[in-house]
Amino acid sequence: MLYLIGLGLNDEGDIPTKAVEALKRCDEVYAELYTSAWKGDLGAIEQEIGKKIELSPRERIESDFIVRRASDANVALLVPGDPLSATTHIDILARAKKAKIEVRVIHASSIYTAVAECGLQLYKFGRTTTLPKPQKGFAPTSPYEIIAENQKAGLHTLVLLDIPMKIGEGLESLLEIEKKLKLGIISKSLRVVACAALGDEKQVIKYDTVEKLMKSGIEQTPACIVVPGKLHFSEEEVLDFISSQSQQTA
Repeated sequence: MLYLIGLGLNDEGDIPTKAVEALKRCDEVYAELYTSAWKGDLGAIEQEIGKKIELSPRERIESDFIVRRASDANVALLVPGDPLSATTHIDILARAKKAKIEVRVIHASSIYTAVAECGLQLYKFGRTTTLPKPQKGFAPTSPYEIIAENQKAGLHTLVLLDIPMKIGEGLESLLEIEKKLKLGIISKSLRVVACAALGDEKQVIKYDTVEKLMKSGIEQTPACIVVPGKLHFSEEEVLDFISSQSQQTA
């Protein structure tokens, strides 16, 4: 049997109680921490379940290793956030079912629901995109193009920042792409939502212009940016409140 288990947004305190009970029944427990930032302690979970957790690299997770191990043992894979947020794990689920291996998914908190704390309605979000950290010879424009598509439909865009990226770096990267594409989507005067370390006691949610957010000094990670689409009046009310709170703490 294969268990796909979410670790939640931040640390071992987010893991569901029923997940702990399932882990105690497993013969082998693996974890991957490359698809999202997770600040917890696997050692604390090991103590609670009474067994070793093996941290697995990308090449193992993306191979058929986990599915093969689950063919004749009770195996668990621990995943940051919700276990089905990344396409990698959906692929594991599909391959396990194809191999006629029983699968149980134990869900946990995820950025896809936590982002609603900024006041924007989840059903009004379009395609999510990930903004990678620019490197020499690698600076894709697809995230910006997705924002443009969502804007045309009046939908909000959740822009997930690469694990090492901070809010200021992400906004600077979007402005650089705007210079190349000249679509008139992102500007220094555009008001966006900046979220960092959602679910943590030190989480940050700010709504302001790109220019001011770039100077705000938000250091927390993981971080994301929300580019609002067409706003409902109730969404505007929450964003205005967040904006006023930001100005008071500036």
